[in-house]
Amino acid sequence: MNSLRKRVTPEEFSSCSSFFLFLLLSSSSSSSSSATPELTSAASSAQQDQLDNESQASSLVTLDSSQPVTNIQIRLADGGRLVQRFNYTHRVSDVRQFVVAARPTMAAREFVLMTTFPNKELTDESQTLEQAKLLNAVIVQRLN
Repeated sequence: MNSLRKRVTPEEFSSCSSFFLFLLLSSSSSSSSSATPELTSAASSAQQDQLDNESQASSLVTLDSSQPVTNIQIRLADGGRLVQRFNYTHRVSDVRQFVVAARPTMAAREFVLMTTFPNKELTDESQTLEQAKLLNAVIVQRLN
């Protein structure tokens, strides 16, 4: 340990490559007095809030187990991703409501939902997912 404090490579590691040594030493260097735990807890709190919002949004989508079910993946403008199960009879407006419930910050922003290929805006939100051909689809959110 003394040689590490002096920034000298210990004899035991002299035969190791410098990249491996870097990985080994960087992964074990944590100080109990650093500010990292505070930042991590703040990030964890934000992530926990986001997970809570997503689980509440999922509970708002009522699935009829006697009807066919599809998974819709939504790529969000903030880089996030949501995956939700919907019945074929759910409407495009239900997907929009799910996005707003999962990300409450999007309620105040104007956005459109689009298909990935071919790129097409989902303007008729009264269509069912089956009518809009969105079964097992990926939808992209675009901010206006």
